[in-house]
Amino acid sequence: MFTGIEDVDWASMGHAYTDSATDVPELLWGLASHDPARRDIALDGMYGAVHHQGDVYDSTVACVPFLFELVATPTVADRGSIVGLLRSIAGEEEPDPEELGGVFEDEEEDAAWIRPFIEASELIRGRAGFFLELLDDPDPQLRAALPGALAHLHPDPVRVFAALRGRLPVEEDAEAVRCLARALGRLSVDHARTLGAEAGPVLRDLVDRTSDPELRMTALAQLALCAPDSLPRNTTELALEVMRLACEAKHGPDGDAETEAETEAEPERPRTDTMVSYLRELEAGHRESIDADVADDLLEDLHRALGDRTETRFELLNKQLCSQDWGQRMAAVRMGGMLLTGWRAPNDLPVFLLARQLIEEDDRLSQSALSELGYVAPIAQVVGDMLAACAEVWADEWEPVGWQWTLFGRTLEALARQGDARAVPALVEVLEEGGDVPEYLAGWIEAIGSDTAAALGPVLHRRLSALPPGEWSREKDRLIDALRVLAPPEALPLFLGMLEEESGRTTHWRALRVLARYGRSADGAIPRIRELVTDGALSADARLDAAEALWAVSGESGPVLPVVREGLDLDWWSGRSAALRIVAALGPAAAPLAPRLRELMTAGTGDAPAAVALWRVTGDADEVLPVLIEAWTATPAGRPETAACLVEMGPAAAPALPLIRRELASPRRHRNDNTQGNMRYDVASDEALLRDCRRLVAALDG
Repeated sequence: MFTGIEDVDWASMGHAYTDSATDVPELLWGLASHDPARRDIALDGMYGAVHHQGDVYDSTVACVPFLFELVATPTVADRGSIVGLLRSIAGEEEPDPEELGGVFEDEEEDAAWIRPFIEASELIRGRAGFFLELLDDPDPQLRAALPGALAHLHPDPVRVFAALRGRLPVEEDAEAVRCLARALGRLSVDHARTLGAEAGPVLRDLVDRTSDPELRMTALAQLALCAPDSLPRNTTELALEVMRLACEAKHGPDGDAETEAETEAEPERPRTDTMVSYLRELEAGHRESIDADVADDLLEDLHRALGDRTETRFELLNKQLCSQDWGQRMAAVRMGGMLLTGWRAPNDLPVFLLARQLIEEDDRLSQSALSELGYVAPIAQVVGDMLAACAEVWADEWEPVGWQWTLFGRTLEALARQGDARAVPALVEVLEEGGDVPEYLAGWIEAIGSDTAAALGPVLHRRLSALPPGEWSREKDRLIDALRVLAPPEALPLFLGMLEEESGRTTHWRALRVLARYGRSADGAIPRIRELVTDGALSADARLDAAEALWAVSGESGPVLPVVREGLDLDWWSGRSAALRIVAALGPAAAPLAPRLRELMTAGTGDAPAAVALWRVTGDADEVLPVLIEAWTATPAGRPETAACLVEMGPAAAPALPLIRRELASPRRHRNDNTQGNMRYDVASDEALLRDCRRLVAALDG
């Protein structure tokens, strides 16, 4: 094995940690070892140095022929892991020099950086046909790794599709068959023009004929991705049957006893001080902690693959939340949060079933459900009575430090974020007892409303007054933010004094925001705010803070306009965004800035925010509306502000009506691009968007 490895000039090569790759041959020999611990250490070294964080070096390229030799040697163990390493080195897509470049200023140095990526990719993809010869190898782990690698790397997808389809009737390993199904689905999606119609019948046949429930779930997920019209009508029932079988396999038909047939346990791998070993243990520990198995992962795959088919997804979720299996309900709670924050539910039932988990008398399930209910609070008023009752039950189960992470604290948060006034007395009691000030208390109070939450003002004022002046703390920031929403008269002198403190920009910024909230009541601060506006030693951001406060407190536009004009020219978005916000507040008083707003609006730097600001200044809908319509599609995150502006325009906004109708018909929340990940979007802003869209349709229809 490894003929010629001594002839490679490893000393002239490098990797992530050294300019001499003389340690690489030892890593390659480690991958060939019969000792599983040594193989783990070697694989960890390959990912940690030779392929560090996805980078490719000249030593990485030199390894490729030897890695293929390892895959070709039947006596080598863990060959599937080596295939995965080769797949990672090749890259998800063929390397693009434009994307890889720019690391070094020197062109030759930059080209030298790019070259190994391209060479390794070409070398691996050029030899990917070899993987076809191994599809019937005796090693099931290798057979499971090959389909995905072939779909990813082989230049002839039609040939690969035929080979993988031919393996389906003869493959006996369950995981390998699932990998075949996933690869067929990927090929069909990636090469829709040539293979788009091919995978549907194959996968549907798997769904109809297989007796393996996990394979059935895999095939359903792939059908949802590549041929959703081929999904059976009873997709929900099929998925739930798989989960029922998984539950019985763990707990028995009655849910109270282990009945899974004893199988020969895999030999336990020795633990090594490597990332490979750590990740293996982490996954096993996570599965054990949430009572999860492969079926749970496959169900999540199906959910993601169904995407915008929310009728099926919510039906499936509702039945998951009623499962007899604790682990499946726990998984359903997490999926419920993702669904409800990323997509628009057809009714209140999913939220009700989410809250129903609180009566199971299981702390971990309750904590998980309350966490998700906090995210979906703007649509969870239907369960307000249930949350209020739970808060009473758990009211004695907290201590001042960390109270917000208890069941009582989580319940109070969910109530407050719903805007439920029943949270106020409990919050007053907790804060009077010295309880930690929650990080997002200001947001809770905004949801409840300043008038309804006014009882919190005195206790917050007392807590802030007791803190040493001039010293920064997280508690101080949180108290200032919360009092900004309430603006109690008795607290005003505190904020006036903060403008004189030498406590840095953060406290000044928060104090200025509070004084802006007080408006004309804070006129005693006008002289000091004027000083801050004109202080050339301050940063542009700090002067913008002061300018915004000065306008709110005094109504003076003269000192404000020059600062805002400078802000519109800032290179960083946060400063320019603050300037645009002030312009919108100034309205017609900012008329001298209209030419600059037009430049921003048409240059692509301000887009919708600049257009909204210009509308507030000029009231010219004909000039602004085309930009708002274009930005609606280009920058979905800005739709709530755009919709609010369209409401102000009234009948002049009629050309936007088709966009508004499409928004109301969309199953997705406006910031959801359906990418993979743990989606926790701002439900409150999306609900505000929907309300404004409905107002527009009602006003403009006909």
